[in-house]
Amino acid sequence: MTSIRIRFAAGLTAALFATLPLAGFAQREDTRPDVLVVGGTAAGVTAAVAAARRGETVTLVSDDDELGGILTGAMMDQWDLNLAPDGRSVEGGIFDEIYDRLGDAFTPGAAARLFARMVAAQPRIDVVYDERPVAVSTVPLASGDAIDDVTFRDARTGDLTHLAAPYVVDATDDADLAALAGARYDVGRQDSGIDDRTQAVTLMFTVKGVDWPALADAYEPVLDGAGGVLDRRAWGYSKTVAAYDALSPDVLVRDLNLGLMPDGEVTVNAIDVVGIDGLRAADLSRARRLSEREAPHLVDYLRERVAGFERASVARFASDVYVRETRHVAGLERLDTADVWLGKIPADTIGLSSYPIDLHPVDATNGDAYAPIRHVYGIPFGALVPRGITNLVLAGPSISASHLASGSARVIPTTIEEGEAAGVACAVADRAGIDLASLARDASRIALLRRELAQEGALVGTPDGETRLRPSVLASRA
Repeated sequence: MTSIRIRFAAGLTAALFATLPLAGFAQREDTRPDVLVVGGTAAGVTAAVAAARRGETVTLVSDDDELGGILTGAMMDQWDLNLAPDGRSVEGGIFDEIYDRLGDAFTPGAAARLFARMVAAQPRIDVVYDERPVAVSTVPLASGDAIDDVTFRDARTGDLTHLAAPYVVDATDDADLAALAGARYDVGRQDSGIDDRTQAVTLMFTVKGVDWPALADAYEPVLDGAGGVLDRRAWGYSKTVAAYDALSPDVLVRDLNLGLMPDGEVTVNAIDVVGIDGLRAADLSRARRLSEREAPHLVDYLRERVAGFERASVARFASDVYVRETRHVAGLERLDTADVWLGKIPADTIGLSSYPIDLHPVDATNGDAYAPIRHVYGIPFGALVPRGITNLVLAGPSISASHLASGSARVIPTTIEEGEAAGVACAVADRAGIDLASLARDASRIALLRRELAQEGALVGTPDGETRLRPSVLASRA
C-alpha cells in the first residue's frame, strides 16, 4: 500500500520542543503533522479520525498491513458492550458510527474495510503501514519529558523512519510507545504484590459444518449454563464444558463465545492458555502451538454435547493470538477496582464503561474474582496521560488501571472511547497551546474536552445525572 513517510534530520525536532509548552507549539513546520497516532487498532483509528475532524493533521502508523488490531488479526468478531442496567448503551460518539456499520457481529474483513474507509474520508490523515516503533527520544522539560522523535522499523525492508509531532497518541495494545519513552508501568497483576503474571491469552479459530439453526433452537440455560443465542452469535455453555479435560495443564476452557460468519463458518473464542507473557514472541508461539493442538480435541468434545456441532471440524486459525493484558502504565490518575465496582464517575470522565470485571485466569487454580455484574463507571482522562511525559496520551488496554479494574476496562468499545477522547484532547490542547499533561490538570479545559465529546454524541455522565446505577447481569465474556 502507498503511504507517506515524514522524515526529520536528527536533532531538528529537539530544537522545536525545547521551548515547550507554549512557543514550541507555535513553531510547527508545514511538513510535520499536528498529531502522531501509533497503533492501527480500533482506538488508533478513532483517535486519528477525531483529531482530523477538528482540523488537526494526523499521521497514523500501523504495524500491520491493515487497520483494526485484534478485530482483524485476532479474529475478534463481536463486541463486549457497555450497557446500563435497563439495556441502554452507555457509549456513543464514534463507537456508535462503527457499531451502526458493523452490527453486533462482523467479519475481520468487514472491520478492516470500514476502518480503511474511515481514514480515507479524512484528507488530513496520512497512514503508514507495516512499521513498528523501535526507539523514542525525549527532551527534558521542567514539567517532565516531551517525546521528540519516534523511530520506526519497516517490517518489509528493515528501513528506519523518524516521525515526530507535538502531540502523540499511543494506541498500541501493549503501550509499546510509552514503554520506549520511559514511562513507568506494572505488568499483569504486579500491583497486587503476588507476581507479574497476566491474564490468559486465546487463539481464536473457526469451525465448518455447524448447523446454526439447530444450535440456536437447542440452547437451554438450565442445562448449558447462563448465556444465549442471537442471530449471529452465541455465548455461555459453562455447564457444557465443565467436564472438558484439556490436553495441556496450561489450557483451560471455561465457556464458549461463538460467532456465525457469512460463509457459514463459526468462530470460536474458548481456549485460554495460561503462563504466557504477551510481550514475548516465544511465549506467543507456544500459545499458538498449544491452541492448535487443543482445538480439534475441543471440537470432538462439542460434537457429542452441543446440538449443531455433530459434523463440525476445525477450519482455520486467527493470524494473531488475542492478548488480554500486558502493561499497565502509571498515569496521572489510576482506575482502581473500587472505582469500577462502586460505579465512580470522576469529574474528568471522558467515557462510560460497564463491562463486568472479567478476569481470565493467570493459572489453572483461578476462579472468577468478581460476580459477573455490571456497574456503570467513568474512565478518567488522567488515567490516559502517563506520569512524567508531557505530550503523550494513551488509548488502549494498557491505560493506568489496576490488574482487576483492567478486567473491565480492557474491552474494545471502551478503548474506542479512549481513542476519541485522545484525538479530541490533542485538538483542545493544540488550540490552547499547551501540552497534554497541562490539559489533564486544568479543570476548565477538562470541562471543555468533555463538552466537545458530548457534542459529538459521546456519553461522559449517566443519563439521569446520578453518579451510580444499579448493576445488571453479564451477557457475554471476552
